[in-house]
Amino acid sequence: MTSLFRLTRLLVAVLTLGLALGLPVDKAVANSKYASIVIDAHNGQVLRQRNADKRLYPASLTKMMTLYLAFEAIDRGQFSLDSNLPVSRVASNEPASKLGLRRGSTIRMRDALQSCATKSANDAATVIAEAIGGSKANFASMMTAKARQLGMRNTKFRNPHGLTSKGQYSTARDMAILGRRLFSDFPTYYSMFERKRFKYGGRNYRATNKLLGKYRGADGIKTGYTRASGYNLVASAERDGRRVIGVVFGGKSSASRNRHMKAILDEGFAKLPKRLRVPVYAGSLDATPLPRSKPSKDAPILVAAARPKVTYVPAPVPVAKDRPKPQAVVAMRTQSDPWVVANGLRALQRIIAPPVEAASLQPAGDWAVQIGAYRKLSQAKDILERAKALRSPQLMRAEPVVTKRVSKGRPIYRARFLGLGKGQAENACRSLSRRGIACFAIKASG
Repeated sequence: MTSLFRLTRLLVAVLTLGLALGLPVDKAVANSKYASIVIDAHNGQVLRQRNADKRLYPASLTKMMTLYLAFEAIDRGQFSLDSNLPVSRVASNEPASKLGLRRGSTIRMRDALQSCATKSANDAATVIAEAIGGSKANFASMMTAKARQLGMRNTKFRNPHGLTSKGQYSTARDMAILGRRLFSDFPTYYSMFERKRFKYGGRNYRATNKLLGKYRGADGIKTGYTRASGYNLVASAERDGRRVIGVVFGGKSSASRNRHMKAILDEGFAKLPKRLRVPVYAGSLDATPLPRSKPSKDAPILVAAARPKVTYVPAPVPVAKDRPKPQAVVAMRTQSDPWVVANGLRALQRIIAPPVEAASLQPAGDWAVQIGAYRKLSQAKDILERAKALRSPQLMRAEPVVTKRVSKGRPIYRARFLGLGKGQAENACRSLSRRGIACFAIKASG
């Protein structure tokens, strides 16, 4: 009996610890609301999962889809970030968390979006829904249709903000899909999810996502909480060029949810495939070393940290008459004479196939990079010049243009780089975004 009593006490202690941490010690007993998943953001591979397909209340994770549809509407030209959206009675009456928007007032699209991402404002989410869909109900139908299109098979939306509503549900797997698509489809707007503070109406709002700045590499994306759902979180983090996305449903508190998220993200990073490391020559590839008469197989691949003494000897190379004359290859001899094949290969490549001038590269693709849509032609030209000045190699083949379209009787001037393939456009946009210029990849006919 004594042994049985001790075993019972131990089991109770374990279950109590699991409940305190919000972990699924026994999914059916400890926490019926719990689910989680971690995926590789690059290819969607599942790295860890628990109850990933269990239908649960998403709470404010719902706003991720609200923002997705808003980003699409902006890309279509239906709205701009500076569009003024009207606040209805329905929106102004939404319960907290909210900005306290007043009926009959307006809010800029960019402020409504940012308040949803940072503050998780329910009134702002309803303003966006009514502007795009006409009503909350119609917008919810649009959200569900988009979920099916994205492959979210176990998700149904009833409202744009995530307040508990009968028939509204999602899963950890579906929210991971949505988080990944937000990052890949809208890299320009994704930065909204990593802001720690947001200022509106003279007030400062702190981000509800407390992983920002507290977990290495974390840069988004959305929290959620209702009594029915528990504490939910979709989090994304990047380390050494590799990104994972984690989802937790049903945390017992925000603190335990965050601790658990850190743990499963660490587990996800640990399970990512190891990268192949290749020896790299650390010296200049603009010179060709003269090999020893008897090369040593033990010669180092990497050049020593100390700069060796170098003797340069011009060595002109004959070229065909019908080919542009390349610059003379420079032979190099150092005191250590490292045996570097790569250096010679680079020089040989330049002789056989000289660099192609940018002017001779012709655009070949039906995708474009759009870096802005403005009411004034001068603004579009200015941003185009700023982007061109960066001399991004991804845009070497692209044609910079300003296109014009009319929306609601007013002209819109769009600054674009045309003539790219889809992958080229997406890579170019990521490069520009990292250098401070917002953009997105789009079909040139769009």
